[in-house]
Amino acid sequence: MNRHIFFISTLVVGLFAINWLNNDSQNTMPELSFTDIDKQTHSLAQYKGKPILLIFWATDCPGCIKEMPALIKLHETYAEQGLTMIGVAMSHDSLSHIKTMREKRKLPYTITWDHNTQIARAFGNVRVTPTHFLIDSTGQIVMRKIGAIDLSRLEKKLQDLGLNST
Repeated sequence: MNRHIFFISTLVVGLFAINWLNNDSQNTMPELSFTDIDKQTHSLAQYKGKPILLIFWATDCPGCIKEMPALIKLHETYAEQGLTMIGVAMSHDSLSHIKTMREKRKLPYTITWDHNTQIARAFGNVRVTPTHFLIDSTGQIVMRKIGAIDLSRLEKKLQDLGLNST
């Protein structure tokens, strides 16, 4: 009996820890600059005043590839309203694979290669793809999602930020 109680208690604590780690452990956008795959320099601070969707992905990630059509549709729907989307390719990828994927999938948003893991470390040591961060216009992280994006939740958050899907 005591063994079962210990197991259940450990399980509950473990699930709590996983849930806590999957939520916002960091509340504000870090200050950092990066170069996209077209050699243009960006700073996250330059996007303050607009919401940002940051997508950590990899060319060898089936879930990342599967969600690309939905991300393209999100870009088409919300970019004119001010949503900035930045795809952050993981360090284990190669620049040639990233560029090929962008061309093949016709990705319309900014793509960068996090070759030195600077961006992943700044966002809490991201290691799993896909991982998404939605940042509001003041720089507050309002959503962190590890794994496949929940489009209805994301669109609700975008509406809360004043963007409309119509």
